[in-house]
Amino acid sequence: MKKLSHLLIILSLSVYNQFVFAQVERSQLTSSIENREPTDNLEGLVQGQNGEVKRVYFFTQIVGLANQQVTHRWLYQGEEKAAVTLNIGGDNWRTYSSKSVPNYWQGKWQVQVWHGDLMLISHHFEVSYSQS
Repeated sequence: MKKLSHLLIILSLSVYNQFVFAQVERSQLTSSIENREPTDNLEGLVQGQNGEVKRVYFFTQIVGLANQQVTHRWLYQGEEKAAVTLNIGGDNWRTYSSKSVPNYWQGKWQVQVWHGDLMLISHHFEVSYSQS
């Protein structure tokens, strides 16, 4: 019985540590990625030209989830439009996903970063297309 209780404590701590130490060190909405780094910071507004399909990228630097996965969920006005599962290859890992946004999807967007059932972060932004 004593061995079983010790085993349960150890398993509980390992699960707890996974969530305590798993974090998004950096995140950024950007118009492109070079050498696994964002090239600019779009912050909360993505501006496109009419007639084009704008592609946006969400960069994340993940710490503490080596050999596991995270999912970038792209939501438009609360409805999921894409879910991209990303493999994390090391304890300090840079990764990204992208989404093409046609002009009929103007409005409020959100990117969520999930590890299993735990949302690590969420980033809100708006897409607008000019009429030129």
